[in-house]
Amino acid sequence: MGDPGDPFGNRHAAGLTRPDAVRPKTVVIETLPAPAKLYARALSGIIKRGRDTQLPALRLVRPAVAIDPGPVWRYARVCGFIPEHGVPLTYPHLLAFPLHLLMLTDPAFPWPALGLVHLANHVRLRRPLSYKDLLRVEVEFGALLRHDKGQAFVLHTRMYRRGEAVWDGDSVYLKRGVEAQGNPLDPLELGPLALQRIARWQLASQLGRDYAGVSGDYNPIHLAALSAKAFGFPRAIAHGMWTLARAASALQPPKPLAEATLSAEFKLPMLLPGEASLWSASPSLIERDIEVRDKAGEKPHLRGRMQWRLQ
Repeated sequence: MGDPGDPFGNRHAAGLTRPDAVRPKTVVIETLPAPAKLYARALSGIIKRGRDTQLPALRLVRPAVAIDPGPVWRYARVCGFIPEHGVPLTYPHLLAFPLHLLMLTDPAFPWPALGLVHLANHVRLRRPLSYKDLLRVEVEFGALLRHDKGQAFVLHTRMYRRGEAVWDGDSVYLKRGVEAQGNPLDPLELGPLALQRIARWQLASQLGRDYAGVSGDYNPIHLAALSAKAFGFPRAIAHGMWTLARAASALQPPKPLAEATLSAEFKLPMLLPGEASLWSASPSLIERDIEVRDKAGEKPHLRGRMQWRLQ
């Protein structure tokens, strides 16, 4: 299955990898800290001064993580997936998220985790996933990337089943106001077809809390107006990964996936409560260009592309 393109340009395989030859230190995480402890780590590291822009050579591993039906179904309901979809394409991101928080709150990481901006995400399903699968989850830092607003960087996720690679995820984050180094982050380019509106969404005020409950992502900018205002937002904003999952659930045919890629850039914040619209074009029967826009269809919240092969 060919890669349909992604926000990382033609360097997805090479340019997102650390250019240095430092072998990462592998740490096996048998038991995860409680979510409260993870966010306490994030709060305790909110001020870091005088750190060089250098990502730790660290790989965190959860050796046997089960895809349990209960959590999957709760996630599916919040994000719009139906039972016929099987394990949602974006669900494995949740299995890696606690390791992401551990990486971003590691004492050697140069910046506070709170305040980082999630710029883009690319996921690839290599093999079909099933309930009760046991996956080995590995997370490590990738390349530094230049951005006009600061320093961007990549966080890699790789998942294996009995030694076979089954799912990959690459998340790009931004630290604003830092002198940047690395290759530039290429924008995602959609095809020439005009996008058509295919859905309208009503976004409830509790959407951020609902998604936090199934994902473990309790970033305060998503939970309530008061906590969001502390970070400069007028109201709570929707999680970018919810927006990506909701778009994927709306576009996937009602059958499980055999392979798929999903790439997206996160654009303007989506305020809660609010309204949004889903726009799409179909370059082929198994490919969709995607935009999530505001109610008027003028301002983009997300731009992406999805390609798949069904079981």
